[in-house]
Amino acid sequence: MSASASLYRACAIAAVIVAASAQLAVATDYYLDPAGKGGFGDGTNTFTTIATALGSSGVPAGSSAGTPNRLLIYPGTYNVGTTSLSYSKANVALIGTTGNADDVVITSTLDSSYNPGSGALGTTGSATLQLKGSNVSAANVTFANSTDTPYIVSTGHVAVSPTGSYTGGNAQTSSAPAVALLVQGDGDAFTNVKVLGYQDSLYVKGGRAYFSNSTISGDNDFIFANGTVVFDHSTANIDGDHAGGAVTAASTDKRTSNGFVFLNSTITGNSVHGNPVIDSQNAANASGPAAGTMYLGRPWGWQQTGGDAAVSFINTKMTSAIKSVGWLNWNSNELNAANGKNGGNPAEDTRYGEYGSTDLLGNPIDTTGRVSWSHQFTASQAAAYSLSDIFSPEATYPWYGQGYPSTDAATPGTGSPNPTDPKYSWPAFWGDRNSNNDTANSIVSATYPTPGNPTSYSDPSWAAGTGWDPNNQLAAAVPEPASATLLVVAGSIVLTSRRRRRAVLAPE
Repeated sequence: MSASASLYRACAIAAVIVAASAQLAVATDYYLDPAGKGGFGDGTNTFTTIATALGSSGVPAGSSAGTPNRLLIYPGTYNVGTTSLSYSKANVALIGTTGNADDVVITSTLDSSYNPGSGALGTTGSATLQLKGSNVSAANVTFANSTDTPYIVSTGHVAVSPTGSYTGGNAQTSSAPAVALLVQGDGDAFTNVKVLGYQDSLYVKGGRAYFSNSTISGDNDFIFANGTVVFDHSTANIDGDHAGGAVTAASTDKRTSNGFVFLNSTITGNSVHGNPVIDSQNAANASGPAAGTMYLGRPWGWQQTGGDAAVSFINTKMTSAIKSVGWLNWNSNELNAANGKNGGNPAEDTRYGEYGSTDLLGNPIDTTGRVSWSHQFTASQAAAYSLSDIFSPEATYPWYGQGYPSTDAATPGTGSPNPTDPKYSWPAFWGDRNSNNDTANSIVSATYPTPGNPTSYSDPSWAAGTGWDPNNQLAAAVPEPASATLLVVAGSIVLTSRRRRRAVLAPE
């Protein structure tokens, strides 16, 4: 490096230090850099593997959602290994340093049915990464599950061998769920991220989550479980040709007003054939899903105690791969009036609705062929789907605690409350609800309407009763153009931020 370049670099770093020291935010930046140089290149606060960065001695919890500790991740592909990586710290942000999600990939080759010698991994155990803390943020990162199990044994596909390196010597021979990202907690916000997989790509387990300008890709049930999640200006991509597959498989709790809400988003049908992350063996069908072969969702929740699958699409563009009926029942039992569970009426255990659905060119879709137990919202109902309302405390427009009205608490589903009551299954009136589901005579909760955690949620760290603004949280975690500057100095990158103590210096 020349003397002039060295002087320029020193001046730039000094300016960063002065600017950062003027800030009062209490937070620390950590680095994930395979070269071990992070920060100024001295390796301070630097991890070289994802397992150590998000391990028990890795990045600690931040002091608050507004002052998160950040893990600034240098470009690379980070494989978690043969065990799902579980991270439970709160008030933490995972930030890719280049601004391009393709440059930072966190992946694995785990799948639920693989048995390493101690039993099958199961759906949760198949997750590449489990984020269990509250107020976790992420930006500019790809979360993937690179297992190729959908194509191991499947007529018409390329026969491949699993790419995982497991102990126990037990070969995988069939397709299975393989989770890329499990989100559990309350108030987790993501922007400019990708979640790539096939079956069960994104598992959102309770609480509230937000994805903006992001892509979630899979071929069946690839957005699933019981969280309240808003997908804002994002893409749900059907990446395979699993005929009859569904975009969503919600298991929303009856006491939760909304499950998955898509706002101004897009459903595409782009094949991932040859994708270097999840189809390195070119096993996927190159054509993607055929027209009229896929569904918007099916109610995994109908067979969960207290389950009442809720999915809403507001002003969403949709690929022609979506069937005209839109939605699918879970199984034949759900349609069986004699089964003693839900009376054979999916309308009592689903809350499926749309407004303003169009094709990919923006032309309105004919929704007259949708299943009779789905809903088309009015303009006023659709307008009520806003972030401030969906994530508000119960006292305003409830996100939690109002699945049933107080007059129907003892025996939910047996009464017919006032359909104009905005606190009943807000913002739409869904009609009487099923009280049995797959377990005869199961009820929602004896403690309703007192807010409390649904008993089916295994992580009690989140709490009802508080509002949440995901954009404020992201603004505190992710450098914006007005508060972050990239200085290219002799092949190095200095990233400065209004709340950072140290500069991020890419390895030379």
